Amino acid sequence: MSKLKVALLVDEYFGGTGTVYGGYGFLARHLIAKHLPNENIEVEVLIKKDCSKQRLIPRRYMIDGIKVYRLAAKFMDFLNIRFLKKKNYDLFLSIEMTTHSYRILKTIPNIDKKLLFWVQDPRPDYEWDEINTVKLFPEKSYWDSNIYQFVHDLWAAGKVSFISQARFLDRKARDLYNLDDKTEIKYLPNPIEIDHNFDVETHPKKNHIIFLGRIESVKRGWLFCEIAKLMPEYEFFMLGQSFRQSKKNQSIMNNYLDIPNLHFVGHVEGEKKAQLIKDAKILVNTSIHEALPISFLEALSYGTLLVSCRDPDELTSQFGVFTGTVLGDGFDKVPLFVDGIRHLMENEPLRQELALKAVNYIKATHSIEDFQKNMQEIIFKLVEETKAQS
Repeated sequence: MSKLKVALLVDEYFGGTGTVYGGYGFLARHLIAKHLPNENIEVEVLIKKDCSKQRLIPRRYMIDGIKVYRLAAKFMDFLNIRFLKKKNYDLFLSIEMTTHSYRILKTIPNIDKKLLFWVQDPRPDYEWDEINTVKLFPEKSYWDSNIYQFVHDLWAAGKVSFISQARFLDRKARDLYNLDDKTEIKYLPNPIEIDHNFDVETHPKKNHIIFLGRIESVKRGWLFCEIAKLMPEYEFFMLGQSFRQSKKNQSIMNNYLDIPNLHFVGHVEGEKKAQLIKDAKILVNTSIHEALPISFLEALSYGTLLVSCRDPDELTSQFGVFTGTVLGDGFDKVPLFVDGIRHLMENEPLRQELALKAVNYIKATHSIEDFQKNMQEIIFKLVEETKAQS
């Protein structure tokens, strides 16, 4: 039997073909494309059209053994249509619905293949209302009613099936895409590469506190710096760098370069990143908005607890300290983070107990093996449904 061909639609591919580093790209490159392909399933990645170049034909790259395509420029859509028809993918897999995913699917007249839509971070209008309370460095809105209506229309036509990385996102997805409350959204947690050789009970953790993620408006990294300034007895490490509006981000971070216990590490991957997470006792998240970030799962897999103003699926309150919602620029709420950190750092028995529970939770819920089994079952079911309907 020939392999099923799955087209993974993403805007970014964690550095691949020069794209930025972010959560969607990490999920696409280091988890889906790495662990989903097998003897029955082939995955190819479709990156957004390269608007900076007048690309006349889709260009193929080989990244980590996976075929990655950048499509032709928009004015050459007839070539993209020809390319997609020739490929004849059995299924499209979209991580949320980005502008890129929308444009690819709109390119294909009379879509006859199913779209597997992985809900990752839906942002209905009330989410943007909260995000827009940040004034120091406002987040650029990417609200697009055309995209949301397109998803609704696919759903109404029976051409899309939903899975979700976190249960609390289901309501937001229904609101954003105007879905019926009875619409099935199957729970499929994001997978994590778990280090089974790591023993949280014997590893000598340090008095380190980390920030992990892109340094941009929605993350409010300045609050992490303010916390470090008030807690000189601990070492703070900011892991990540700016991509969008980097000059504005850097101008804010420049105000904190002289704090002796605050270390700007920049973008890190692989063993260096893993070691920094292993050694830390706490991951601090100061974002005005989050879905369920992979950084939370990575931290918990090493028994690194959470202090955050976001509580996705109640993970923060289970494995750390939830400060409560913090709107605006957040400067007046810095003491809430400081208190949360002290609560965990000064209560070692509690910290160790929660750390062990966190590791066990990740192993039980976010394993690669479960992801492979469950995703393969979903894909085969959808492809069979498509064949039966054609």
